[in-house]
Amino acid sequence: MVGPPDEEKAKRDVQTHWLKRNTSDKIQSIESNGEPVLIENSKSNADILYKFPFLVTVKHKDGSVTRTEVGANYIFIRTKGWLFSELGFGKNIVLSDPGRESPDKETVLKLIEESLLQDRWKGKTIENLKIGEPTAGSDLETHWYRYSGEYEVSDLNIRYICSNLIVKLFKEDSSATDWKLDWKEKGICRQIVGSLNETSP
Repeated sequence: MVGPPDEEKAKRDVQTHWLKRNTSDKIQSIESNGEPVLIENSKSNADILYKFPFLVTVKHKDGSVTRTEVGANYIFIRTKGWLFSELGFGKNIVLSDPGRESPDKETVLKLIEESLLQDRWKGKTIENLKIGEPTAGSDLETHWYRYSGEYEVSDLNIRYICSNLIVKLFKEDSSATDWKLDWKEKGICRQIVGSLNETSP
């Protein structure tokens, strides 16, 4: 039997077939949601299926953001090998409502980097800043997005690696255009050149 399709091809197929159905959607991420599964039927003439499970995060035309369980299903044709069959859809979670969409990732990275360079790491260089998908929440009328991540700092020949960055982004009111930052933790840092036990400022 020909080997099954790889996960990267499955991700591309999810993107292609999702956007065919929903042309105005903007896919923000396609993440693996477990191991792929081979489904064999006991009947000798039945189809053999291969399924990749994904979580697809999408921003819709109305501004809402959803995360959906999606299966990319492949069928085995003896003369051709594995061919894409269809998308299967599972649970759908609304991450944010219209008008309360999260900032785009580039904006978040830029704001976090600028804030870190203003005080704690003034005059240094921030590198390899990475953040995960946000958690949404609200306090009374203020809607916020909480991010966690990690980064590195370069200071001439000294380098720090910082983990457990935690920050909330929010707007002061519904008409505001600028995002504000509420820091919970600017990172737990350690030096990675020289003495590894030396702590950061």
